[in-house]
Amino acid sequence: MEKDEQSKIDALEKIIAAGEKLGKNVTPDKKKLEILSKRLENSTKEETTSSSNNKLFSINSVYTTNNTIVIDYNVDIDSNYIKFFELNQSNLFRDVYDVTGYFKDAIPTKLKINGVDKITLGQFKSDVLRIVLSNNKNLSTSYKISKRQIIISIDSLEKKQVETPKIKEEEIKPKFEPVNVDTQNSIRSIDSNDNKIIVKFNKNYSKKDINQISNKNGNKYEYTFDVAGKYKYTAPTKLSIDNIDRIIVTDNKDSVRIKISNDTNPKITYSLSSRELSIDISAKATDNKSNDKKEPEINTIPEALPAVVAKQVTSIKRNKTIVLDAGHGGDDVGAVGPNKRYEKVINLNVTKYLAAILKQRGYTVYLTRSKDVFIKVVERTVLANEKNADLFMSIHTNAVPKEKANEVDGIETFFLSPAREERAKRVAALENKSDIREMSSSSKDVFLESLNRPRITASHKFAIDVQAGILQSARSKYKDIQDSGVREGPFWVLVGAQMPSILVELGYISHPVEGKRLYDKNYQQLLANGIANGVDSYFSKNP
Repeated sequence: MEKDEQSKIDALEKIIAAGEKLGKNVTPDKKKLEILSKRLENSTKEETTSSSNNKLFSINSVYTTNNTIVIDYNVDIDSNYIKFFELNQSNLFRDVYDVTGYFKDAIPTKLKINGVDKITLGQFKSDVLRIVLSNNKNLSTSYKISKRQIIISIDSLEKKQVETPKIKEEEIKPKFEPVNVDTQNSIRSIDSNDNKIIVKFNKNYSKKDINQISNKNGNKYEYTFDVAGKYKYTAPTKLSIDNIDRIIVTDNKDSVRIKISNDTNPKITYSLSSRELSIDISAKATDNKSNDKKEPEINTIPEALPAVVAKQVTSIKRNKTIVLDAGHGGDDVGAVGPNKRYEKVINLNVTKYLAAILKQRGYTVYLTRSKDVFIKVVERTVLANEKNADLFMSIHTNAVPKEKANEVDGIETFFLSPAREERAKRVAALENKSDIREMSSSSKDVFLESLNRPRITASHKFAIDVQAGILQSARSKYKDIQDSGVREGPFWVLVGAQMPSILVELGYISHPVEGKRLYDKNYQQLLANGIANGVDSYFSKNP
């Protein structure tokens, strides 16, 4: 395509040059040349962007086997994709591997190899995954690269013969074997054992083959797993787990559906290896009653959580408190998009999803508002200070005038500081409209410059992590999401906070495409999950 366009451009340039020499009118030819040149330029940009995205979202899985760490890619790689260095102290030795690519499950993935004290996995940069092997003795490691895989080997570990202890005959448990085995289709078997549902496959599966949705239907809590592929024994398959009301297995058009239904809210997690899906079910109920007397911690689950969230649910209690602020509310509807889409609705929905996810990850969470009510801007940080919160976030949605609606879209995150860009000043002015405080421009700058600088620095770091988290999550579904960056701005809602604080602009409600996405609950959940990942990332670097 590029060669054809370039040849046309070359031919037109020759025609224009000849025409000018002969005194001919070459204006139409020049317009054609301009159009072709722009088309070629845009095509080149798209290819560059596509290549960049493939490199960024490139790591499928990271796991251990024997004495090796295996990193699987969905793109072709070469020796430039890995860097190695050592960080050694007197009694602690570290082998550090930086591999190019983004791994969306870096947070929940835990690696362990016998003989290595600790293996740490983390998204060091948006396009660099860091693996650190820590040990009290110096390890000898090496790596191999194939077309789509990196294997890190711990060469200093010897494979030892472990003596098998003698077991009394009555202690030997019978090995679990599935009843109906399908060797023809991609799904090999579906069975329940103890508190697990085990799905085995005849080929390698990845996360894109599993779609998980959770919701509350009346008085029932329902968890649905749609597993891509066919299974010929769906009809006779009957699954049961103690204290779970009902488990149904049905055929869909291109998948098999497993639906778990229960009166109380069970704790459900799942893990996926290349040829097995394991769904772990605990029937322990959670208290979902709301407290109308005061602003409660979030105990309710959202209507649905995407699969990536379900995998990251944890029972670990974190000693961190976060206050979330859904922007606008009540008579203050915020920005208005096509068909009277109100910013206040999007802000509250995403904030509730985010609260539920953070709560499930072990954080203590409070909301400035959980209903469609108006709260003065100056009062929104009061709750954060009263609760001695570690972080404060205000969730908003952006907009531009109608004449620019088709041109401006993207996600951006702000931290409190005097605005030095016209764009930041415009957004701040829009969000500050409901605040009645009057100050001259110079007075505002003097006031903002007097704020706590270390806290502003911490807010800047927090904003960077959240922006990266949202982009990575949103782009897992929509590759065209625009990164509008991390910016500083004079947002009055952040002024009173005595902790790192940011304002997130989820996108432009005024944009014809992005505005529709912002009203879609599945996209709202992706945004909330991305923000939660940013919170995890911030605390991993700033405990």
